[in-house]
Amino acid sequence: MTGTPTDPLAAEVEVEVEVDRLCVFDLSLTCGHIATVAVNGWYPVAVACCDRLGGTVLRGSYVPYASQVEYVKVLSESYEHRPKGSPREPHQLLDRRPRTDEPRPPDHSWSQPSAGRYPASVGAACSLDGSAPPAPPA
Repeated sequence: MTGTPTDPLAAEVEVEVEVDRLCVFDLSLTCGHIATVAVNGWYPVAVACCDRLGGTVLRGSYVPYASQVEYVKVLSESYEHRPKGSPREPHQLLDRRPRTDEPRPPDHSWSQPSAGRYPASVGAACSLDGSAPPAPPA
């Protein structure tokens, strides 16, 4: 055997990396809100925002239905190198602006009032497992 022995600690360790997309989006949702969301990856197609679209009761807890995304506006986008297989960060809701379709009285005597695009609430919650949400404190 010829050559010099190598020190295993001196050898360079190659780490596989992948590129993660980090974005901040304004999402126009079907519940009428505009949510500013920080996302690791592509924009989500549904976001749990409010209980306006209804919800369900599961194990005694109320869970609102998720709102669908109608329109996406990219506010910022960056890319980061991370070790391959590292866990992604969860979505973060940064801000939620008031509904874009709020009912409103007329601004002027010649303008029309708005009843809003959606009703204030779609319906009562149904239970998936027969449980009921806890009673509100008296």
